[in-house]
Amino acid sequence: MDKSSQERCIQCRLIIRDCICRDIPAFWAEHKITLLTSKREERIISNTGRLLRCMLGNISPVYMGEKGWEKEVESEILRTDYTPVILFPTPPVYHGQKIIEETGKPLNIFVLDTSWKNARRWLHKPVLVNLKKIGLETVPPSEYYLRKRSVESYLCTFQAVTSLMTELRTKGFDSASLLINEKFRLWVKSLARQRGLTRTTTRY
Repeated sequence: MDKSSQERCIQCRLIIRDCICRDIPAFWAEHKITLLTSKREERIISNTGRLLRCMLGNISPVYMGEKGWEKEVESEILRTDYTPVILFPTPPVYHGQKIIEETGKPLNIFVLDTSWKNARRWLHKPVLVNLKKIGLETVPPSEYYLRKRSVESYLCTFQAVTSLMTELRTKGFDSASLLINEKFRLWVKSLARQRGLTRTTTRY
């Protein structure tokens, strides 16, 4: 097989012929996303946090375990232009829209972009433990069938964040989400095809 036919896009990580990066203007949301991830997770081709960074403008990564990561998190928490919260589905969970109404400020949403096992461990890091947890009021069906989910309501990073943006009534996101979600489905379908997976598989 021609090696060039298997080269991957450096952003979406799809084989070049399937690249979805064309015609994707990054959507700048009023709410900020602070993506807590790792260099190892980012290198995984099926990582959806990296894909999210291609499509949202107001988003920045913090690499857990790297030198100074706690200081980066503390700096984000102390920002006065946002209210810091962490997205995680286990109770007690606050409603993000209610927090916005009470504070009058957009959210800085900390998102744990890793496996669910790691996310539970990261959630209890001292620097994160006092953040209010928010969750989704309605969990949509998963469109991501590239990895196994431990719990039915646990969505991948991409779907969790985009679903939350819709629930928070993020300005302009309704129209932008049509293209964003279409590109996501194409991305999943392309990776699944490369792996020989289908929607009827038992893996998610």
